[in-house]
Amino acid sequence: MDRSPPHSLNHKQLKQAPSENNNNLNKWPNKKVVKKKKKRKSNAPVELPNNFSFNPYGSNKLSKKSGKGKKMVTRDPRFSELSGKLNVDMFRRSYSFLEDMRKEEVKDIMQAIKINKKFGTDSLKGIESMKKISHLNISNIEEAKRALDRYKAENAHLEKKDELRKLKKSLVKEEMDKIALTGKKPYYFTDKKVKKIYKEINKKKIEESMKSTAINYGPNKAIHKKLESQSRRMVPKERKLNLVPSLRDV
Repeated sequence: MDRSPPHSLNHKQLKQAPSENNNNLNKWPNKKVVKKKKKRKSNAPVELPNNFSFNPYGSNKLSKKSGKGKKMVTRDPRFSELSGKLNVDMFRRSYSFLEDMRKEEVKDIMQAIKINKKFGTDSLKGIESMKKISHLNISNIEEAKRALDRYKAENAHLEKKDELRKLKKSLVKEEMDKIALTGKKPYYFTDKKVKKIYKEINKKKIEESMKSTAINYGPNKAIHKKLESQSRRMVPKERKLNLVPSLRDV
């Protein structure tokens, strides 16, 4: 019996032709057999190996629908829009008792420093005054002085911040009035621009106080002292510059 292939089939077709000995699943040897995945029941529990550590707060938190889940995201109420917008005026009114507490603390520290300076640190009055401020983690007079300086710096920073906030509020109000009257293009005041305007206003105040006759009385006295100390610091620098020899005509 002639087992030679028919003339109609070429060499490539013979390679691709199925063999008689293979099973029905492997009719075509070049084709990959893909096994169908079994569908998991929705109510069935998730299967995990024994060495898999489960963390409910980590990235491996499992959801009901699938084995993979998202990481739990924490929400900070201070920076979240869901908590509403910050109303600074209402906040200051609600927590005004904190400012009163700060004033009382500063008063106690100043009194303790004054008593210790007058009667000494070993006196009964000095020890009692230090006990009053012990809850502020102050154990000696040096720590009390450092705490007082820190309170003063914080108060100055808070006052400046409050002034900048009020200035920005007034500038925005003026701009809104101009837009309502003239219909001009709105101008948005950035923090940098507000600080620049604030510096210019303070500079004008200093110039006006210097021109006034009552320079050594009232609030102008402190400004005059500040400018005087700055000018005193500049004198030695100017002297050093004058000491540099210059060319002379012989």
